[in-house]
Amino acid sequence: MPASPTAVPPPLPGRPTSTQEAWVEDLCRHLFVSFTRADHHIKGEQYLRGLLTAPGRKSIRNIARTLDDTGAAQRLHHFICNAPWSWRTVREALADYLIALTRPRSWVVRPMLIPKSGTNSVGVHRRFVPATGQLVNGQLAYGLWYAGQALNVPVDWSLHLPPPTAGLPVPDDDGVAQILELVQRAAKAAPGVAAPVIWDSQMRHAGEVMSALAPLGLPVMARTPGSLPLQLVDRSGRPTRRSALPAQRVLAAPERLGLQVHDVAPGVRAVLARVVPVRPGVGGLSGESSARGEAGELMLYAQRYEDPEGREGRGGPGARADFWLTTPTRRSPADLHQYTRTAGYVARDSVRIGGRTGLRDFEGRSYEGWHRHMTLASVAYAVQSLTALDAVRAERGPHQRLHAVPRPYAYAPAQPYHASPQRAGGPPLTLVG
Repeated sequence: MPASPTAVPPPLPGRPTSTQEAWVEDLCRHLFVSFTRADHHIKGEQYLRGLLTAPGRKSIRNIARTLDDTGAAQRLHHFICNAPWSWRTVREALADYLIALTRPRSWVVRPMLIPKSGTNSVGVHRRFVPATGQLVNGQLAYGLWYAGQALNVPVDWSLHLPPPTAGLPVPDDDGVAQILELVQRAAKAAPGVAAPVIWDSQMRHAGEVMSALAPLGLPVMARTPGSLPLQLVDRSGRPTRRSALPAQRVLAAPERLGLQVHDVAPGVRAVLARVVPVRPGVGGLSGESSARGEAGELMLYAQRYEDPEGREGRGGPGARADFWLTTPTRRSPADLHQYTRTAGYVARDSVRIGGRTGLRDFEGRSYEGWHRHMTLASVAYAVQSLTALDAVRAERGPHQRLHAVPRPYAYAPAQPYHASPQRAGGPPLTLVG
């Protein structure tokens, strides 16, 4: 079925005219198909509408108040924390739904720190945040985001749980296992041409983790600190005779290293170099040229924001620089810059839209409850994003297409997602690992 020329659902007798209502109805109809009980479908829709309309924090109590029912809080609490419905299946259906609208241009994995004042919520522990140099008490989650050209939505989550001997601050690399799990799911999510994974989580061991992902055959682009020591590689694939250099020095003096500088956007200059990360304790910054990391050959993509008016760098020339490691790629520096912009959009929207849909608002002690809340909050996020996309398209006019064109709410697949043996573009989606 071809996509509608406009994202605004057509008015039908007895159907909602609000595009938000249209998306709520369509998403509930498709994502809750796995619910075996009718009351679960009703409570799921009530919870979703509460996430979209409840003022303030999207707690179960505040969501229940939108129903004007004294017993709603207890019923919704049971539905989120104890009812036997599979949040994994709903997330799978959400990702499948978005892929059916338009295939992702990339997947973005990024951490989300949720500060908490107490210790009663699931997964709360003290954590050192390198960006601020402070210890923060809270939850650490990792999200997998579907990213199209004009739409990004979280479709999967992993909650980092402290070890049983918790008490000391958790080091900042402890989320590697969670990131690997989410990236492996992304590899299975959209069969066909592999969409790259943008790993927007700065860790010291990015090279080793990318080596672990190599068997997936999935393009990966991972943020890395500028202090990471790297060995430059020549055209023959051998390390150069120069000593290992931190990534920030490669960006500071590319001409001295024989590297070309690319103007990838107004005020943004970038360098692309073949490198091998140096293992900690092997060679270091003054190591021999033969010191090689376990990750194999990678590409360093480094960009500096030099807009004199500070529009990109927010502070004048050279105010900010980004460093990324990528798997070997033929993509141009301009393409890689667009991927970094996608990561920036996800970071921005995770705060702006996520704050309105309750991504950081679950207060219970139940691990299953946290995952169910995050699943429905992700659906609410999708409703907000699709509705906003409709509004932009309506403002620009029906003939000015955006990059992503949602189907009208009347769209329905030939079979339910969970039962379809073959959907367009490949085998059934598998996010459960």
